[in-house]
Amino acid sequence: MRWIYALPLLLIAAAPVDRAGPSRADKRLKADVLRGMQRYVTAAYRCSRLSDVQAAALPASFRRGSVVYRRKGHWEGWSARACGQRRSFAVAMWPSRRGGVDFTIEPQRGPGKRR
Repeated sequence: MRWIYALPLLLIAAAPVDRAGPSRADKRLKADVLRGMQRYVTAAYRCSRLSDVQAAALPASFRRGSVVYRRKGHWEGWSARACGQRRSFAVAMWPSRRGGVDFTIEPQRGPGKRR
């Protein structure tokens, strides 16, 4: 009987991953990126929760000389609501030499502003 109660909790916990938006990341990578964003907002703003997550590809001109492009990767702009304010992140993703995908998450200054 306990598993019946656990199922709704799992569905609620997975919901933000599905709403991350038009990202090239698969479901597992989205979860990893969201986990990294959560760690950052917890440490920087003492927020315990992310909501209203959005993701979108950034144009190829974003950080044109970046090593990410030389590694056949791309940048995406992610944002989420934390503590009532929208927080923005630049997320770089590129194929890993060990298989899978490597990524980095960079917080951006102010809501919606990108360097």
